[in-house]
Amino acid sequence: MGFLARILIVDDESPISTLLTQTFEQEGHQVTSASNGIECMNKMASFRPDVVVMDIMMPKLDGVDTTRLIRRNKNYEDTVIVALSAKADEETRKRMREAGANLFMRKPFVIAKLVARVTQILETRSGMK
Repeated sequence: MGFLARILIVDDESPISTLLTQTFEQEGHQVTSASNGIECMNKMASFRPDVVVMDIMMPKLDGVDTTRLIRRNKNYEDTVIVALSAKADEETRKRMREAGANLFMRKPFVIAKLVARVTQILETRSGMK
């Protein structure tokens, strides 16, 4: 099955969060979710995710600022951050890259493609190929 990971889904849209949670759980991963950046930061220390799937546009604390906060903490240097956004212009992509995202995918996305990319990143990082 490959590398089993702890995945934190951060999205204020419940249907997307539910779909991602169910999909990654079916792959055998341990999954939890947050609906905004503040909830994400509160869950980081206790859950210690290997991957954060981060929506960019959220209330309270958006994905760009949340990604910056995660990257400032040395405990999360190896955490993979996958940015998701319906707004996929070059400026948005650049802001997320500069904030520290490892991967950017546009909404709507193909769930199988997202899972494949996350799996590929995890396997590369764990030394499995």
